[in-house]
Formats: sequence, structure tokens, C-alpha cells
Amino acid sequence: MTQTDVAKPRPKTRVRILDACKELFNERGPMAVTTAEIAAAVGIQEGNLYYHFNRKEQILEALFTEFDAALRIAVIADVGRSEKPHRYGAYLNDCFAMMWEWRFFYRDTVNIFSLAPALAPRIGALIDDIQQQIRRVLDSMVSDGILSGSPKQLDQLVVNALIIATYWMDYLRSRRGIMSVKREHVDWGASQVMSLYLPFLTAKGHALFNTGLNPAQHFAAIPSNTLFEKK
Repeated sequence: MTQTDVAKPRPKTRVRILDACKELFNERGPMAVTTAEIAAAVGIQEGNLYYHFNRKEQILEALFTEFDAALRIAVIADVGRSEKPHRYGAYLNDCFAMMWEWRFFYRDTVNIFSLAPALAPRIGALIDDIQQQIRRVLDSMVSDGILSGSPKQLDQLVVNALIIATYWMDYLRSRRGIMSVKREHVDWGASQVMSLYLPFLTAKGHALFNTGLNPAQHFAAIPSNTLFEKK
């Protein structure tokens, strides 16, 4: 028997529970998913589920720990260590890819705070750290000749970008009636954030973001009837 013939060990039950909950919560929201559905998705009895997590609140707290770590890697990464200017386009794309992967944390904030109130200060601390890091990234873009703006303008840019990124899915639901968020809707949000940067881009910056990394180019190729489909 070769090494490739050996079956990979099955993930631990706790990991499988969290993976299943992430998928279910993304699809329907944590409030709508029952413990019976979670157990069925994992292939275990409800009693076994309660052995690992007594309450849905504990599941959300465990998922947030994963989300916090993943978002810090994507957003609080030190892009300044790379000498390639194209890293800035990838940086924005990575941030919105995280929004899609963990969309229930953006879409269902009110329900999450109701189910797991202890998460409120943790989420606040994460947003504060993200805001500081994005400001540092903008300073790097200025140093690289990609962005131009006064310190006050850059501070405002960071806040406005965070407002769109944080509440984009609320806007889709409340203003567009889009209840089933798709990947193209998240890409649309990325294009809205990108539009905030455009007035501050230098000639070098415009050349950089016309290389195919601009999320707005992806958005422009999406049929409007798909974006505004209400479900």
C-alpha cells in the first residue's frame, strides 16, 4: 500500500460542526438554523452536538475566533513587505473575498448580537484594528506614488470605505430587496469601495488599477438583471 492509498484522517467532530455551521449560517443565517439541522448536516446525534457546544452562542463565538484570525491575515497583512505594486489590487480583492466567505457576519449582525452579545466588544476591537491597518496601507500607497491626499482626506477615505464594507449587505437587503446575496453582489460592493479611491489615485495608480485587478471591471461585466434579482 502506497502513501496515497492511505485514507486521510477524518476531521474532528468539533471542526466538522463549525464547518457545517459556517455553511448553513452563510446560506440562511444563524437565527434560522436549528440544532437538529446542524446535527444532521454533520451526521451526528443532537446529544453529541451538545457535548461540544451547549448553545448556539458558543458556536458563533468559536466561528468568530476563526473569522477574526482569517480577517487579520487578509486585512492586517503587512503589504509593505512586498515590492510589487500590484499587491494593492490583490489586497482589496482579498478583503472582499473574506466578506463572501464569512458573509453571515456582515449580513446578520443584529441577530448575531442577539444570540451572542459577548461578541459585540470583540467585533468592535477587530474593526478598530482594521481601520488602523487600512490607514497604514494608504500611507504605503502614498509613499509608493500610487495615492495622493492630505492626512485628513485619507482618514475620511478609511472611514467611508469601512462604512461601505461593513454595511454593504444591509444596503442590499434594505434598499435593493436582495435577500439572497451572491458573489457578484460582494464584487459590486468592492467596486463601490474602489470608486472612493479613484479621485485620489495618481497617474501611476490609475495605470496600476487598469491592469485587471480593479473589481469595478468585474462588476461592469455582470448583467444588471442578475445584480438586482430579488430572492
